[in-house]
This record gives sequence, C-alpha cells and structure tokens, in this order.
Amino acid sequence: MSTSKKYQPFARPTKKEEQRAEQARMKVQDRSKLRQLNRSNGKDSGVDVSEGEDCGNEEENDSGSLSVELRTWILNSFAIMMAKWAPPDRKTEESTLYEWYRGPTDFFDLKIKRGKLTPELLESTEELNERIELLIPQMVMPKYICSMDVPWFDVKDLIVQSEVSLPEPAHLGKVVPNPSRGVFFFKPVDTSQPGAIKREIQILQRLESLNLKVKAPKLRGFVRFGDSTTKTMGFLLSNIANPKPLTVLLDSNISRTKRARWSATSKDYVRLLHENQIIWGDAKADNLLVDAHDELWIIDFGGSYTEGWVESNLNETKDGDTQGLEKIQAALEIEKSHNSMSDSAHTGQENVRETASSLFVAEKRNEIHTWKRKYSKGERHHDKKKRN
Repeated sequence: MSTSKKYQPFARPTKKEEQRAEQARMKVQDRSKLRQLNRSNGKDSGVDVSEGEDCGNEEENDSGSLSVELRTWILNSFAIMMAKWAPPDRKTEESTLYEWYRGPTDFFDLKIKRGKLTPELLESTEELNERIELLIPQMVMPKYICSMDVPWFDVKDLIVQSEVSLPEPAHLGKVVPNPSRGVFFFKPVDTSQPGAIKREIQILQRLESLNLKVKAPKLRGFVRFGDSTTKTMGFLLSNIANPKPLTVLLDSNISRTKRARWSATSKDYVRLLHENQIIWGDAKADNLLVDAHDELWIIDFGGSYTEGWVESNLNETKDGDTQGLEKIQAALEIEKSHNSMSDSAHTGQENVRETASSLFVAEKRNEIHTWKRKYSKGERHHDKKKRN
C-alpha cells in the first residue's frame, strides 16, 4: 500500500450515521445479489438462447461468487463514510461531463484493525491522481475521422442528465450541451477496442449520407478535453425516446401485429445494409430497440459477435447477420401460449438491468425455458465478445 502520510482516524460515528451506514450496507448487499443474478442470466441479452439451463461451469460461477463476496466485504467497510459524505437523501447537483469524470477523489489504505477491515484516508499524491487520470477514456482519432463534418464539444460544456449503473462500471447516459442543442446520448471510447470504435463511427456516418430507410442513431459530435481536435473521450449520438430493447418484448403480451411488423422491419434493415455493403456485425435482439412510438431502431455497429446469436466463424459477415436475424425473427414468432406458460410459472419479480453499449434498460424474466430450446442449437450464451 502507499506510504503517504495519513490523516487522523475518523471520529466515532453518531447514531444517525450508524443507521445510514446500515442502510448503505443493505444496498451494497442487494446490488451484489442483483449482479450475481444478472451474471447467471447472461450479461448481455435479455433472452437466453442456450439449449441448457446452465451458463458457465461451476468453477466460473464459484469464482464470480467469491469476487462479489470480496467486493461486498470491502465496500461494507466504507458504509459509515458513505452515509456521512454521500447520504441517499442528499440534494442532487447539476454537473458537467468534466466534473463527472474529474470530481473530488479520496484515496484509502485498507487495514485489519481489531478483526475488522478499516479504511484510512490517504493524502493525495501525484502518483495516485495519475492512476485516476488513466481511467478517463481518451483515444486519438485518425485523420479521416477528424476531418468529418461533425462538431467537437468541450467536456466542460456538456451537462449530465442521466447515468447508467449496470453493467459496471457506472457510466454516463444522456447529456445536454450548454447552450442547449437538444439531448444526446454519450458513448465513451473503449481504448481496448479502437477498431470497433472506428468501425461504428464510419458506419453511422455512411448510413446518414446514404439516407436509407433505416432507423439508427446519428453521430452528432465528438467530446474533447481542452482544445484538442484529435483526441476524444467519446462521441454523441442522437437520443432515442424511451427506448426498450427488443428482448424485453419477446416475453410479454405483445400483439402478433406488432411482432410481425418488427420482424419484417428487422429483415428490411439487414437487407438494406447488405445492399449497400454494410455488415451489422453483432446481430442480436439486444441491438434492436423499440422507441416510444413502437418504431424499431438498429444500434451498435462496432462489429464482433455474441455467442448464441452468431457463430464465431461467421463473425462480421453477411451470413453472420443473417444467422442472427433468423434467431431474432424466430423469437418474434413465438406463439402467445408459450408466453402464458412462462407467466404462469413465473413467481418472482422481473429483474431490471441497464446494459452497456446501448441506450436502454433491459428486463429479463426468469422463466423463458419453456420455449428457448426451440431456437437454439447448443450455443452457450455468454456475452463473450471477440474484437480486434
């Protein structure tokens, strides 16, 4: 651990602070349980298309469970501090995108004292601050992207409107420029997958220039620190009104008319893409959204594939898109009786989770096994993505 000078230990908490701490502990435990449930259900899709009910081997599941327990144990030691410094009933404050990424940060050294894990506040150092700096997404864009006719926004001129907490880590959702030019969705760059970022930006621009009858988010800007016009921390997409992933609507009482329309629309989208030599890439129901007007949108053009939807040897090919599309259409054609069987077997509440690369909150019911085997041929549905 760091050898930095430490502040004095915290004073004994008040009764009110202890009560808040207990509430915080309960929240940590509840969130940990939700993460475990989401992990067992699959990280990405709200529909499990695997043939069996098992997802991963026992060793993988045990490892995941142990990591959650370890994280819960560590976070519990901060409960009193969190209750004091960030109580759940605190007044929300407006923050910019810059402040969201570069807000006040405290560092701690964890030690065992009297049999309990005890955090001690550290004095901030240049080395510690550099570690935080490395967590801020930044990526140098090539000239062909920098030369696009797309505006660049300063990170200090974007007001945060919403956050997305799952999958971790917590990340931004909607932002509004100052002065306002509408609501945008912020998508941070992933420095571990530069090829996927470049691919998506190129395809979004091409779709807009072709003016195809395909509903897809439009690229509305790049986000920068300072005056740079080559280094970006993310890009802004046009916002979709009240989006829901198609996976939410595969296990609910949706009319056959809507299902048939969405099935036909998804087929048209893929056909139009292929006619213009564009490969969707990660073809799956999670990458189709339904907006407030029941219109279907296609998203995520970063490429790759998701096991259970597209076979690895068909990664980023027209055949791969077709394979994913067929599974999407098959799920939309499920008879209503299957949903009734699932609903009668379902006794718990729906599990809600927010997904990452997209713009939506995904719901998943536990009991969909009565029909899922019909559409799977043995693929295991993990959210394993294999990108360049």
